[in-house]
Amino acid sequence: MTQTVEAGRLDDALEASEQAQHFIDLSAVPAYQYAPRTEDDTGNYSLDAIANFNLAQRDSGTFGSTNLVMWVNSANKIGSLSSAPEFADQAGLLWDTTDIGADSASTTLLVLAVEQWFFDNSLSVGVGKFFPGQFFLLSAYTADNSNTFQNKMISGNPVASFWESIGLGTAGAWYADGWTVQAGVIDAQATANGLDFSSFGKGKYAYMLELAYEPGNPNGTTSLSALAYLVDEHDDLTTERGLVGQFTHEFGAQAEYATFGRYTVKNGGTGKTAAAQSTALSVKDGGFIGAAWNRPFGRANQQLAAAALYGQASSFKKMQGFNNQYGAELYWKFQPESWFHITPSVQFLRNRDDRFETVVGLRASFSFNKSWSGAIFSNQ
Repeated sequence: MTQTVEAGRLDDALEASEQAQHFIDLSAVPAYQYAPRTEDDTGNYSLDAIANFNLAQRDSGTFGSTNLVMWVNSANKIGSLSSAPEFADQAGLLWDTTDIGADSASTTLLVLAVEQWFFDNSLSVGVGKFFPGQFFLLSAYTADNSNTFQNKMISGNPVASFWESIGLGTAGAWYADGWTVQAGVIDAQATANGLDFSSFGKGKYAYMLELAYEPGNPNGTTSLSALAYLVDEHDDLTTERGLVGQFTHEFGAQAEYATFGRYTVKNGGTGKTAAAQSTALSVKDGGFIGAAWNRPFGRANQQLAAAALYGQASSFKKMQGFNNQYGAELYWKFQPESWFHITPSVQFLRNRDDRFETVVGLRASFSFNKSWSGAIFSNQ
């Protein structure tokens, strides 16, 4: 039977790190969206190579496994189609309808970190390059535009700038009796596709602290998370502070159903100049609430999900005529093989002109992965 409920692919690598296993995942995800009213369309693709290598396995209870986690992404728009930001702008939307916003070919090292486990896997500490939006606030139903929703309010976070502060730093987590405390400090203004040491040396960081709780759930997963963050003032943006709350709850036989949501509020993070204001995040606070039906109508290889979205426009965007935006996304995922799934979707979004924009989408995903045991350096 094919598994239709799956975490993001980086989650699989992080789980392999905890289990001291090697893991490699190679994937290709082309996606297309069309807006009938504006007769505009956008298409993009993403190629990902994600891996965890178990460098060393120790028998000591104090020192556990040492792992190297990697993620390289290559993305581009397809042909002469609009990029995701161009598509959203043409439709008069506050944020993108897909999380892949490339307007030209780019290859980026998203993650390269050494993770060390301690005290029988109760503590992990990592150092390297991190993608905060894929390390914090994890859920099998959100923050993954390859497997679940495409709208950036769910697959990313158009409110909080820490989410895509991809840079050098350190992160760690403590696990005990269903509770997790996770913290990180990451370069807040790195721009290089590789390792941006010069930016890290400027001392402008994003600070994150998350408290999560997973009570026992015999039918699946229940999780509650709260995250506080601070992003230092830097060249173009004022200091940003915010709070994020998130939940996931599965129920029914073998997690047949799920409900989930996330909401972010922030203060600051505004542009210091007119040019900076135009490129700053356009949403002051916002989030979503959704539900999923896994194996709908008894079909093991399918998933049906919907979510309602809301975002409050920033003061700068309100001066440009934008109102608060709300809407919904619905998708139906078909997974005939473990390595392939195809997902038609539709979004209904209130635009700048107080009209509902319909966005029809189609996404395919091809992935190949392998895991195996055996540390490169054992019994050290």
